[in-house]
Amino acid sequence: MEDVVDLIKHAIENEVRAKAFYASASELATEGESQMVFLELVDMEKGHAQLLVDRFGGFLGEHGVDAAAHLAELEARVERSLEAEEVALLEDAEMGPVVEFAIRMEESARDNYLTLAKRFSDADLIDISRDLAAEEQNHFDMLSRLRSSMDTPSEERPGL
Repeated sequence: MEDVVDLIKHAIENEVRAKAFYASASELATEGESQMVFLELVDMEKGHAQLLVDRFGGFLGEHGVDAAAHLAELEARVERSLEAEEVALLEDAEMGPVVEFAIRMEESARDNYLTLAKRFSDADLIDISRDLAAEEQNHFDMLSRLRSSMDTPSEERPGL
């Protein structure tokens, strides 16, 4: 079960890192649509991290992990949680590569939750994992639409 514990801890870390990435990306966004998408994703990722703690906390506790303390530790060092590739993308301030990276990040998160669902026998934990996978798919779709919108000249975009 240790690998499942590691998967959950990794998922919490990914949600915290995604929140930090999207917060930085929202500061770089020059168009309102991009900024709104990133700000919405910040809130969603924060919610996912807390959901993981709330719903998997008991399971993690059975395996010697204090989920709330783990989340608090990650959030305390959130500025240092971004990886070199993510920092470089954000420093370049080019929205196209930022969005492409975010799409890959959401795809990976979705796949991780689907893998996690396969590792449980408890129906509730399977459902939570699948629900989170579906939410990550929604994030993937949001970012894909944003990428498509960015590729469309502003005069050709439909009004909001």
